[in-house]
Amino acid sequence: MWLPRALRPEAVRNLRQAMSNRRNLVIVRAGDSSIHPGWLNAPGEERNWDLIVSYFGDDPDKFRGGDWLRIDGKGPKLRGVYDLVQSHEQLIRQYEYVWLAEDDLQCTCQGINRIFEVCRERELKLAQPSLTRDSYFGHAIVLHSPSFRLRYTTFVEIMAPCMNIDTLWRLLPTMNQNVSGWGVDFVWAKMLAGDRLGIAIVDEVQIRHTRPVGGGTLYDPLKRRGDSPWDEYRAAEKEYGIASHRYWIERAIRNSGRPVNDGVWLLCLYGWGLLTAIPRLKQPWTARPRFWLSAMYQQLKGRPRG
Repeated sequence: MWLPRALRPEAVRNLRQAMSNRRNLVIVRAGDSSIHPGWLNAPGEERNWDLIVSYFGDDPDKFRGGDWLRIDGKGPKLRGVYDLVQSHEQLIRQYEYVWLAEDDLQCTCQGINRIFEVCRERELKLAQPSLTRDSYFGHAIVLHSPSFRLRYTTFVEIMAPCMNIDTLWRLLPTMNQNVSGWGVDFVWAKMLAGDRLGIAIVDEVQIRHTRPVGGGTLYDPLKRRGDSPWDEYRAAEKEYGIASHRYWIERAIRNSGRPVNDGVWLLCLYGWGLLTAIPRLKQPWTARPRFWLSAMYQQLKGRPRG
């Protein structure tokens, strides 16, 4: 199904009825090589989410013919999401939770269902699934931690954030901040810093990031104007004051369902999980000790004292 850029109120109602009465929405910024079709229902599974394919390719026939919407829009991920949400506000506001996913994430229908369930059960404002240990990643904290079902953190990456609708509108202006997205997730963390236990990484659900971070043509517009992602990060630092912001785990829920509040015990469980991840990391062996030490440093610097 294709959508025009602007929708009349009656068109929104008709499209919503044509999709479902589901309370959750997935928006994927999809190029021609997107692997999101693998997220759709397996035999015997039902989705608890609707899907909007925000397509930035050039094939007029790509990703059509299912119970989802295709809305065309060029540009990088976050700016593409910003334009889509602004242009179709009435449609988006009918949902309670929205997952903003990149098109190179390997996950299942059941896993996406569970992300929305956990967000609702825990009343989370911002969350993400954990990344498998063989994923390409930028921050160690988002890797799957096997000791936990869920970790309350001060950070969620822009790769796969799930947020309630109020948080989406609160964070939406930042999605038009820059081209690369660098620094935006730290801006989110600062904006939501007062909402303790409202941000989490869900270890119960794992997804695999299949492409190198920063690959493809994402940064081409920056190169053409003589800028870099670091330039955009520094601009975000200056505007939002995020230079000294760090991220850490505030609290966790064990697989047994028991909470872990103690800083030392939490640090030990987290550190052990990262050690067991080392053999599967997509990093040179020479970089892996630094990976572990850096993650431990972040947690030690940030964890509550007392």
